[in-house]
Amino acid sequence: MPVTPAPTAGPAPDAQWHLENLRGHEVLADPTPWIEAYETVYADSLDLPDHRNPTFGERLAFSAARPGFRLTACRVDGEPAGFAYGYTLPTTTGWWDGFEPQPGVDAEETVRERPGRTLALCEVLVHHRFRGFGVARRTLTLLLGGRREERAAAMVAETNTRALDVFLDNGWRHVGDAAPHPGWRRHRGLVRPLRP
Repeated sequence: MPVTPAPTAGPAPDAQWHLENLRGHEVLADPTPWIEAYETVYADSLDLPDHRNPTFGERLAFSAARPGFRLTACRVDGEPAGFAYGYTLPTTTGWWDGFEPQPGVDAEETVRERPGRTLALCEVLVHHRFRGFGVARRTLTLLLGGRREERAAAMVAETNTRALDVFLDNGWRHVGDAAPHPGWRRHRGLVRPLRP
């Protein structure tokens, strides 16, 4: 008879939560904690092209060198619980390559970038042990707060229904689909205004 492992306990009721924003040079000085967190969370699927071509470390380094980069980290009692990061899309970008709009979505308007229009949300990650405790909400609130861009855009794998539900329940709109890199699974393109 198979044994189901006991669930990992979450944070203690009196745990100390710490959120901070990091700039690109701070992340590039030591990207190890973020790479290790990513590889821990996705340990069972690191063989997928989505996780290895390009690698997370390569994607993080690319993003951290871009204008407008910010990584918001959440630690609980000093332990990394999760993070989210993004950067400002330039006017010429591959972000929208292969974009297929949802019915009723103006594709040309959606993919048109102008200076400072879009914050590209590249990653939202929560360690298994801290899921269900508001880590994603906390990090995204701080990451998106005070941004000057008009909107945020994200790409979420179409099979990641849990993340999609969270985004859609929090004001994001599914505008179309694309594969962010060759060989990757299709992703849902999501957009959310950052200003009224």
